[in-house]
Amino acid sequence: MMFGANAQEYLITEPNVITCQGAFLDSGANPSQYGNNESFTSIICPDGSGPAISLQWVIFNLSTAGVAPIDQITIYDGADITAPLIGTWTGTNSPGIVSASFGNFSGCLTVVFTSNNTGTGDFAANISCFQPCEPPTAVATFGSTIPFLACQGEVITFDASNSFAAAGFDVASYNWDFADGTTESGPVVQHAFTDPAEYVVQVEVIDDNGCSSTNLVDLQVLVSTTPIFSGTTPSTTICQGQSVSLGSGPQAVTWSALPESNLGGGLFLPDLQGVPFNTSILFTQFSPGQTLINPADLQSICVAMEHSYMGDLVIQLTCPNGQTMTMHQQGGAGTYIGIPVDNESTPNAQGTCWNYCWSPTATNGTWAGNSGGTLPAGTYESVQPFSNLIGCPLNGTWTFTVTDLFAIDNGFICDWSLSFNTALFPSLTTYTPVLGNAPDSAGWTGQNVTPNPNNPYQATMVGVTPGAFDYTFSITDNFGCTYDTTQRPTAPSPRPVSTSVASLWFAAADLLRSVRLRVTTHTSGSPAIYSEPMCKWVPVRTR
Repeated sequence: MMFGANAQEYLITEPNVITCQGAFLDSGANPSQYGNNESFTSIICPDGSGPAISLQWVIFNLSTAGVAPIDQITIYDGADITAPLIGTWTGTNSPGIVSASFGNFSGCLTVVFTSNNTGTGDFAANISCFQPCEPPTAVATFGSTIPFLACQGEVITFDASNSFAAAGFDVASYNWDFADGTTESGPVVQHAFTDPAEYVVQVEVIDDNGCSSTNLVDLQVLVSTTPIFSGTTPSTTICQGQSVSLGSGPQAVTWSALPESNLGGGLFLPDLQGVPFNTSILFTQFSPGQTLINPADLQSICVAMEHSYMGDLVIQLTCPNGQTMTMHQQGGAGTYIGIPVDNESTPNAQGTCWNYCWSPTATNGTWAGNSGGTLPAGTYESVQPFSNLIGCPLNGTWTFTVTDLFAIDNGFICDWSLSFNTALFPSLTTYTPVLGNAPDSAGWTGQNVTPNPNNPYQATMVGVTPGAFDYTFSITDNFGCTYDTTQRPTAPSPRPVSTSVASLWFAAADLLRSVRLRVTTHTSGSPAIYSEPMCKWVPVRTR
């Protein structure tokens, strides 16, 4: 393994290493191997040009011969062995990339190496410095209990100004997603939803270190549905002085929705050693605060990908709160993944992705355990157990990470997905607004209307003045939203009495069409018939 020509070499035998660039090697200084019965502790700290140490292990081949304890490397997150343990590695189970955490204020890593009296090996890591990223925390509200019951078009104020970053940093930006295809920026924003539905609003905050929040604050908004006004009295024609009953039978409309599906996007995997490549899925369908309790409920992690050298790769899954699980950690050497284009003259050419999964119930070994030729498509065991993810929030950003640790070779991820036990999903979101049935939440308005004191859905109106007038029925639901429907009864003016021959013929026709006829003597003294449906007096010829 070649390191940069100007890279300083530091051996495990050195108790204190202060640098931000160099190669960390075994006692044999590579390519020679370390010896038997070695026990060394090396504390690696930044030199001031960067705040924290990161070790990218490019060679890791420890002997597993002899009796326990076998050769091993243990790494602590701090400046001595009392610091939190990061992990212990043996054999060819490479640590991959190990970095000081955000809470490690020294920025140092402590590496302890021991070997037994049988068998030797070698190891090497690149030393670099970086700025640790501690995600800020999103805090958001809309001034209401959850869910917020909103009307169509109602303006809602969303406030994330109480969000906070890690010590020493400040929140720099706020990105709102309203789940209706629109976004907005700012600590306090306003938004209105035009269509009845459930909307779970999220905000991502980013600090001035470029770190993004991974927690989600589920601001659930339910938007009222428009009722159906069935059974409402149709518009009609009435006579002056005649009364008519007004009535309406409004029906509330139910809204429901199924959980949406999730699929992570594609990703090119260029040959950039030590650079993590990430593709993410955002889950919002679970209940607020719901976590993974049984690792078997994460039934599979699947990826469609191709790569020309399986031994290059470390593949991990990170859940919304930062817990990780390694599914593949190098091993398998030149095994193909899928059908790659193994031609360095066309590094950007995409091959054919095959489908691979990891499952907590798989029993056929890891990728490395099935290496050789081309890795068959199928389901495999992960290097680390799925129990690593117990306690992970289900809502939030799940990230699939691939890191290439060796030179040459590249690949593609076509897509990836997570499959959770369907029992984890909450019940189907369903809601039906409750319509008002009291005088303060339902009723008729209009000229000469008398409400029914026992039923606000009913009323009586009297046609006093000729003309057409609007009579409106309004109803308010438990969301505080008011809907209405309007009817227009017409009261025509009475026609004058006429004794012409023509009017007598019309009167005869009118008589045939009249359903309700009242024979009387008009005030003029002439015999006439009053046709109620036609609201007029019809003179009658006399002998």
